[in-house]
Amino acid sequence: MSLVCLMMFLLVSILTVLSDPVQQWTTRGLEDNTDLVDDILFDPEACQERSTDSIYRYRWDLRGLASAPLTFEARAGNDVRIGLSAADHDLDFMYEIVIGGDDNTRSFIRRDVGARLVEVDTPGVLSVAEFRGFWIDWSTDGTISVGKQSQRTPFMQWTDPHPLPVLYVGYTTAYGSSGDFKFNC
Repeated sequence: MSLVCLMMFLLVSILTVLSDPVQQWTTRGLEDNTDLVDDILFDPEACQERSTDSIYRYRWDLRGLASAPLTFEARAGNDVRIGLSAADHDLDFMYEIVIGGDDNTRSFIRRDVGARLVEVDTPGVLSVAEFRGFWIDWSTDGTISVGKQSQRTPFMQWTDPHPLPVLYVGYTTAYGSSGDFKFNC
């Protein structure tokens, strides 16, 4: 069923582009259509590899990953941070999952980049030498769970009594740590 929908979307999109001769032959029109073609050809299950510097600044350039569970691998010395947001940028109201915070000794979940709502000891959970795998799951009832790739039981979980919508996933590192990420690999 989804293949049929994709084919119909592709056909309608191509016909729309071809039916507008002004947009079709202008440079601006070709640039506008590049994003459309990229979206049509994008494989949501494709591996997305990213890197960060040591500046605490979320990147919101992941495509097709705003559905739970999120699986990823990270290689960093400390402070791997995943943002769950209703928009593709930082918001005052969003979730932040920190893995290997406090110099790679603790992990925690925050809402609205405020107080730590749940906090657990996780000494050495990250590594600068090798990738470590994790998953993050969230549900409409407000439950956020975080676990290691090889384990089904979360090492950290919290339920928000007033859940926020999650439509985008961002990532960063902080406090002097740069990092490498592999999403959906």
